[in-house]
Amino acid sequence: MFRKVVLFIAGRYISFSGKDVISKISLVSFLSIFVGVATSVVVLSITNGFREDLKEKMIGKDAHISVIGRGLGIKNYEFFINDMKSNFVWIKEAQAYYQGQGLLRRWGDLIQGTLIMGITTNTIERYKKYFKLLAGSYEIKPGEILLAESLAYNLRAQVGTQIEVIVKPPIEGELPNVKVFKVKGIFSTGYGEYDSILSVMLLEDTQKIYQVGNIAYGISLIVDNVDKVKEYKYKILNKYSGGFIVLTWQDTNRNLFEAMYNQKTVMLMVLFLFFVVVSFGIIGTMMSLSLDKKSEIAILKAIGMKGVDILNIFVIAGAILGVLGSTLGLIVGLLISINLEAITLGVEDFVNYLIFNVSYPIAKFINPYISYPEKFEFFKSNVYYIKSFPTKVEFWDLVLVSSFATIVSIVAGIIPAIRASKLKPSEILRNE
Repeated sequence: MFRKVVLFIAGRYISFSGKDVISKISLVSFLSIFVGVATSVVVLSITNGFREDLKEKMIGKDAHISVIGRGLGIKNYEFFINDMKSNFVWIKEAQAYYQGQGLLRRWGDLIQGTLIMGITTNTIERYKKYFKLLAGSYEIKPGEILLAESLAYNLRAQVGTQIEVIVKPPIEGELPNVKVFKVKGIFSTGYGEYDSILSVMLLEDTQKIYQVGNIAYGISLIVDNVDKVKEYKYKILNKYSGGFIVLTWQDTNRNLFEAMYNQKTVMLMVLFLFFVVVSFGIIGTMMSLSLDKKSEIAILKAIGMKGVDILNIFVIAGAILGVLGSTLGLIVGLLISINLEAITLGVEDFVNYLIFNVSYPIAKFINPYISYPEKFEFFKSNVYYIKSFPTKVEFWDLVLVSSFATIVSIVAGIIPAIRASKLKPSEILRNE
């Protein structure tokens, strides 16, 4: 166990208030760790936030688990919905749906492919929660349809527009079926792939237009824990002996789901390299400290302090830098992450104030014909439906970042510590 004197000397060696070069170098090393940890917390929180935001969009369309019927679909789906609810207490909601490919036509030759989702009125509540309504209403009735943003734009469709829906029933030999629907609403999922193809109508309308009768394509399930969907998937498969195809939201969006986690892995690698660079600064600090304090080291060894004690002094000094920097960095990073929306809006207001009250009047005075400037926004309101960076702070990210910063500081101090512990007091004092 380290002696108290070792801790005292290590604390004295790390000083930020002095006017000497060592104090300035120590301050730079401390700030490097502080800024690195704070930045890492904010970046990882934003990465987590975007991942959760995208996950919500996926769940909004596909629910947590989709139980899909084989062949034409699921007959007696009301029975299976009740059976699943009674057998699995973790199912919070179960709704039938029907989906299929089709074409939307307007003006005779303006045609777009679409994925038609036939849902119940209860499922519409999920759409209200996860997707932004741009025009009209979500309250659709028989004969009405909802269009995703890009799909509506490509069709030049607005609320009230009459759209022809053309589908090929899944029954062999049936001719394509055409029915006119009225656009009731236009919405945005915030995910380009969905926005370009998705159209929504009531379940009974899809059953009629596809001519399948009272059959559901599948049953969408909302469960109590979104992270246990794989476990729940196999319980459903075992219960019904493979009579259904069961897909989780992760299965449905496998490539995107893996890309999200690969993105975070790459981010962690970048942060790792950043802290490696910071470690060289700490090594430089400890090397400079050992050279500056070599006379004191010689005196300490001359009065009986062992080499291992000298080594411990510099290791502890590096640890102090790491602990102080990571602790303050965590606090600041958390404060920024939690208040990032307010900070983002504040920056926007400040920049817009400069644009409209300073820059534009000056430019207008110089050139009276200059056009009125566009409002500055991090996320354009006519393009995105988020106003700020979404954030989510995860406990293990905080542990990882702070632990890594502290370990890097300690390891970086070992090399100079070994060098300082091997200094010979007789040589130092003779040269002094």
